[in-house]
Amino acid sequence: MRQPKILVTGATGRTGRAVVDELLAKGVPLRAVVHSEDARSAALERRGAEVVVADMFDPDQLLAAMRGTQRAYYLPFYDPYMVQSATAFAVAAQEAKLEAVVSLGQ
Repeated sequence: MRQPKILVTGATGRTGRAVVDELLAKGVPLRAVVHSEDARSAALERRGAEVVVADMFDPDQLLAAMRGTQRAYYLPFYDPYMVQSATAFAVAAQEAKLEAVVSLGQ
């Protein structure tokens, strides 16, 4: 059975990086969502993660990042408008027809 590809947001942060580390160690295919390309995102790519840049407030960019994935690990970031970001993520996840989303609670 083929393993589902998992989308991980916040992949360059402390918690997101730990999630990516565990998934890569288990050979799980994953796509890491990052805010921008930098040394941290390059390190993820070198380790085998597929990296995509997306604005967490833009449902279209999030949907594009989700295409081809089946599940997601959503790590919300602290921001005065985090509710809007969560809404954008939920709209994109529904449109992408993800089979499961795990969200780190606030």
